[in-house]
Amino acid sequence: MLSKRQHHILTYLLEREAFVQIHNLATQFNVSERTIQYDLEYIETMEDKLDLTIHRNKYDGIKITTTAPQLATLEPKYTGTSMHYSKKERILYITLKLFESIEPTSSQVLATLVSVTRRTIVEDLKNVQSWLEENDLLLEYKKNKGFVIQGEENAYRKAYATRVHEYFQTHTHHMGHQLFSNKELEQIRLTVTSILLDAKYQLVQSAIDGLIYHILIALHRTNEHFAFDIPDKEYEKLSKTEQFHIALKIKGKLEDIFQIEFPKSEAAFITLHLLGAKTSEVNELNQQIDDLEVLTEQLIERMSGELGLDLMSDSKLANGLIVHLRPAIHRLKFDMTHANPLNKEIHAQYDHIIEGIKRHVWGIEENYQIDFTDDEISYITLHFASAIERISAVTTNAIKVVLLCGSGIGTSQLLKSRMDHIYPELEIVDAYSIYEIDEVMLKHEGIDYIISTVPFEQASVSVIRVSPFLNKDDRKQLNEIINHSRERYVNDVKGLGPTLQEVLPQSRILTQQPTLLRNDAIRQCVSPLVNDQIVDEAYAADIIEQLDAFGPYMVISPHIALIHANHKHVKQPVGFSLVHFKTGVTFNHQQYDPVHIIITLATEQPQIHLNALRQFSELIMDEAMRATLFSGNIADIMSCIRDVSQH
Repeated sequence: MLSKRQHHILTYLLEREAFVQIHNLATQFNVSERTIQYDLEYIETMEDKLDLTIHRNKYDGIKITTTAPQLATLEPKYTGTSMHYSKKERILYITLKLFESIEPTSSQVLATLVSVTRRTIVEDLKNVQSWLEENDLLLEYKKNKGFVIQGEENAYRKAYATRVHEYFQTHTHHMGHQLFSNKELEQIRLTVTSILLDAKYQLVQSAIDGLIYHILIALHRTNEHFAFDIPDKEYEKLSKTEQFHIALKIKGKLEDIFQIEFPKSEAAFITLHLLGAKTSEVNELNQQIDDLEVLTEQLIERMSGELGLDLMSDSKLANGLIVHLRPAIHRLKFDMTHANPLNKEIHAQYDHIIEGIKRHVWGIEENYQIDFTDDEISYITLHFASAIERISAVTTNAIKVVLLCGSGIGTSQLLKSRMDHIYPELEIVDAYSIYEIDEVMLKHEGIDYIISTVPFEQASVSVIRVSPFLNKDDRKQLNEIINHSRERYVNDVKGLGPTLQEVLPQSRILTQQPTLLRNDAIRQCVSPLVNDQIVDEAYAADIIEQLDAFGPYMVISPHIALIHANHKHVKQPVGFSLVHFKTGVTFNHQQYDPVHIIITLATEQPQIHLNALRQFSELIMDEAMRATLFSGNIADIMSCIRDVSQH
């Protein structure tokens, strides 16, 4: 009887029908070459029994073949033997089998597939049912026949793709080898990569993999005559893109290879994958991207105020967000979002950033008529978290540590080498043996932590116990002290800069103003800043020019606009004005017109106004304070400004 791994190896070699080197097998199955040799020797003892032809070559490795008729008789002999699957493997295999079956499959058949009892399969099917429901599908039982998956074709393929991706990540070749042929997969991969190369259309690897899995599913579903249409209007829109012509080439080539005729909708869905994938280069700019750049800049500015950090000068953040958001918008429009495997961890670590993004991302949502999912918000959060880390690394005092080991310094030097790469925030002052550590030196150098590979008690400095190779628990400890340091820094700088009360005195607040045309209203709002010599008169013209070019993006909330322009027209560090229009001003905003409150912001250096902007955000997010603004009572408005300026 073959072991589970031996089954996997045999299946792997049979599918390839070519020589495979021993070290490649060892890598594939995550074992030593010696173990592979033992497994192959055992398989060789079964050569006659299983009707195999085994070829060995000193340089090329090993090849196992069989004729097609033999293969048909072979399968029961080696796949029918008892094999142990983990619960996760069973559920994955069962789900895939159900996705591939258009006819109901009995619980007995499923139990036989994964070598478990009927009782166990019932529990597994409950898990499958729960997962399907989370993905808008049903596991329906047909009396005296078995189980079948029901649901909309779009939801079906989306969930199916998730499971296919998991399958190809597991490298469990025996599990499901009847469902997916490696030859089939390689043909699709070769077609996709060659056409993308010819078209000079570069995608990151994960995007290529996603497209291949989509095509694999489309192939299987088309063979079973399952298809779904895309609305003519959307199809027409997609057909005008560069990506559509690439999609047509992929579709045509695959039709020739597999002797199949895909419905026209498949070209549209391949196009959506290309549009919804991250390219490894920036595409040519167009008006839509210009809009996105403006909206992204606004998001960063509002988040800067929210967090009390100058994120606007971080070009990596802006570029990274634009590159991420462009395909994300397409994914959201056509319901092609990806689950974020780190969602829980991101929420646990960066919940305050997530909440801020949710409050300020509405500009992009409204412009593109999308709603960011929780998973997409988490992806955006990582961009902001990385930016905060960059700021922390530059502006905070490094966390000073010494490394400690039992005897000599070999172990601590090994640890130092690993930490230098992983934790640039840590300043490693020196490495010591336990016999060399000097408490006077620790105090003199201002050491924050001792990171030790051995038990050590030290009264004056905190000791972090780790292994020399930094396992998962060790990294968790170190991440905690680094995050604590970053939070402390953010809290320290959050209050830097003038308050809203300091930059918005009562003299620059006008209330109960009559209705004006938009441009006249903007000039009136800028006028108090001109009078106080904070800006020159060209500031208003610059604001008007931007609104004409990009639309009413400065309307940031229902009936509230925050207007500003280039700092070249600003003469003093920072200043705000606030004007209340009794019956409102028309900005031609689809949702938030008329505008009753216009805040004018002028800043010479972006970071100077962040504290005030953060306080202004708090003011307009509070329902009671918003109502006070709209009332136009100047005394009450000043009271609100004083209150938020204390935070």
